[in-house]
Amino acid sequence: MNPDVIIVGAGVIGTACAYFLSLKKLKVLVLEQRYPASGASGAAASMVNIGGTTGTPEPLRPLNLESHRLIQELESDFDQPIEIMRGGSLILALNEEESAKLRSAYQETRRMGVSCEIVDAVQVRNMEPLVTQRIESALYTPGNYHINPFRLCRGYLQSAMRRGTKILCGVTVKSVEINGGTVKRIVTDRGDYFAERVVIASGINTPEIVASACGISIPVVPARGQVIITEAYRPMITRSISLLSHLYIKQTANGNFYLGSYTEYAGRENRVVLETLSSYAQTLVRVVPVLARIRALRFFAGFRPMSEDGLPIIGPLPECPHLIVASGHGRTGIRYSASTGKAVSELILEGKTKIPVDAFAVDRFLKSDSFD
Repeated sequence: MNPDVIIVGAGVIGTACAYFLSLKKLKVLVLEQRYPASGASGAAASMVNIGGTTGTPEPLRPLNLESHRLIQELESDFDQPIEIMRGGSLILALNEEESAKLRSAYQETRRMGVSCEIVDAVQVRNMEPLVTQRIESALYTPGNYHINPFRLCRGYLQSAMRRGTKILCGVTVKSVEINGGTVKRIVTDRGDYFAERVVIASGINTPEIVASACGISIPVVPARGQVIITEAYRPMITRSISLLSHLYIKQTANGNFYLGSYTEYAGRENRVVLETLSSYAQTLVRVVPVLARIRALRFFAGFRPMSEDGLPIIGPLPECPHLIVASGHGRTGIRYSASTGKAVSELILEGKTKIPVDAFAVDRFLKSDSFD
């Protein structure tokens, strides 16, 4: 295979890029160090929300709205359902101070043109009877949904492969060599690969690969997230339930509960920590007491690629327009996957995007003190 594009990384961003490029009939090769969704994508809350408790920065709002729509539309092109759970979302406030923060989030979400409402404890109990009465209020957004992250990655990838995309797993990219603004080769532990255009979508490994190409140090750092998966039970909650501390509960289509955790900056120590799991499990049990009687099945951790300014990095390297970075999405890779993949395909084919991505450009860091 002589690929038109090589994508480094088979998480949700890399596979989304492969999908949208395959729609344009480009020959794509994906190189993955482990296996698809083995990093942040597999340990994600996978909530496709519009807005949020911390607000959505202005540059991200068009991508947010587009991806929210696209993911639902693309499911019909996938080989299997991605288990979209459309019950909406509830963000709970446990006290008056948190209620004030929710009211601010409510105003922000409304300004995006998204339907939402503040509901009291009685209304929350009517919607989700298992939630404790000891809450002040909640932000209810009926249009939000959550999905199976593994099925989303598989959907992107299998649909791309149906159109000719190839993937090689167990391949570690050592460096990307450029010369005169052109990609010369990708050096891996399994030999060299060649393509005129390259997309680096390798999560927390993106900075090292980019630095090997041109010496630029992209500020993306790993943030560990820990997840508890329970045994499958009958349907018990319809909506995703979150706290302002970024803890969350959701029940999947198969009945398993996902209990998700904080963002921990622990370097590259990719392990579960019993103390942390115990702490957030106790908090979630106070919110949904029935969880105390549900058996945990599995614990795992994954690294989220957090950018310095909280915005994703989407765009070409200044030194090499044919080498594009798609990383730094932090906790929101699933949410922005479709719009990111679409934007990358437009950059490669047309050199510009329908939705502006200038705010996410690599060179924004070159203008700061990040590289002093």
